[in-house]
Order: sequence, then structure tokens, then C-alpha cells
Amino acid sequence: MDKNSINKERVVSFVGFIFLVVAAITGFLWDGDPYSILHRMMDTAILIPWTHVICAAMAFFLIFKPKNIFFIVILNIESILSLLTNYTQLGIFFFWASIILIFVKDIFKNKNKLVISILFFIHFLALLGSYTHGWKTTFLSIGYSAFCFVFYSWIYSILKAKLSCFLPSNVSNNQTIYNKKPGQIIKLSDYNLTERQITFVLENIHNNLSYKEISDKYFVSISTVKKTFAEVYKIFNVTKLEELRILLLQYQVKE
Repeated sequence: MDKNSINKERVVSFVGFIFLVVAAITGFLWDGDPYSILHRMMDTAILIPWTHVICAAMAFFLIFKPKNIFFIVILNIESILSLLTNYTQLGIFFFWASIILIFVKDIFKNKNKLVISILFFIHFLALLGSYTHGWKTTFLSIGYSAFCFVFYSWIYSILKAKLSCFLPSNVSNNQTIYNKKPGQIIKLSDYNLTERQITFVLENIHNNLSYKEISDKYFVSISTVKKTFAEVYKIFNVTKLEELRILLLQYQVKE
């Protein structure tokens, strides 16, 4: 692995791998959690450490091939396990870390809201499942998770307001998409884009393909790709690709 390949995702994966190995070793030395609802289905002295081992194996894989979807899987598996084995604060942290990661990385693109809704439902069930450790713990956990939701939403609104001043004027003052709020669905076909323009824009927005990559994928010259995007820039009143991306990434872009 060369120095250029050591990025933040790999660092997080490595640290996570070490944490999970330690958690697995601790789990093997522990007698499990007889009060957990999981203990009714399987001996938690076996389930807990081997769950950590499986997650550690995935984290080890991520050191070499980072994939956002696996980060989400590991965080939610560990979240559920922690919530149901009386490590509620850790479980709540893992859950909210996965939600933040989904938002920041736009991992599921147009399906973000659906996936987050499903994860919220599972998280709530896991919170309720902690009742075997006492309803006092359950109510406290639900309150803590609700506080995290409010707190992180507040931080997001602050950051959004502070970072808005860095938006290009063509984006911050853009009136092209005047009847839609950020986060809503917009259809490119509503803006009279051609089929090719729609295809190229979606490839850039959803798959982050460059001019060259689009050119190679669709067997057209780079000049053709640039000309196509130049026409799109006029439609959305921007001057370059970065501005177009910043503008459209605020919405759920569809054909």
C-alpha cells in the first residue's frame, strides 16, 4: 500500500478494525448478557464475540477496499448489538454515525430517505428491545437518541448557514429552480434537456464521472461531452461543472 492510498477511510477502517478485535477478545472473555433479549435465541457468550469477529473481518477488508455501504452495515450491526446488550450509549452513537455518513456521502443517492426510514425503524425496535435491562434504561435511551437527533440537526443547520457564504454566486442566487426546496425531487426533463444532456448530467451527479470517463463510456469525443454540458450550463445559468454539481446536489435529481 503506497502513501497515496492511505486516506481517511482507510484510517477509520484500521482504527475500527482494532476496536472490533479488542471487543471480540473481550467478548470471548465475558460470560455474555443473560438479560439481553438476544440470549433467548442464542447464547450471547457466543453471539456477541462472533458478531464482533464478523464486523472486524469486514473492517479489515475496508482497509484495502473502502466501500461506504460496508461502513453503514458494520455501524448498524454494532449499534443493534450494543443496544440489546446494555451498551446503549455506544449503540446510539453507532446509529447516528451511520446516518450522518449516509447524508455526507450521499451513499444511497435517491433512496437515502427510504434507507434512513428503514434504519430508524430498526433502531427504534432495538431501543424497545433493551427493555430486558429495565424500562428505565429504555426510556433514557429513547430520550438520548431523540436528543442526538435534535442536536445533530441543529449543528447541520448552523454549518449549512455558515457554508452558504462559500457558494458561488451563480448557485446561491440561482433562480432556475425557483419552485423547489433543497431535498425535493427535480426532473431534468422538466427543463427541456435532451436525452443525451440528461444522461450526461446524471452520470456526473450520481456516478461522479468526469468528462473523460463519460467520453469513454459513451464512445464520444471529449469535445462533444464539453459541448453538451455547455448547453446545460446555459439552461441552469451556471458557468462550469462544479457550479452545476453544487446546484443540483441540493436536490433529488431524476430524469
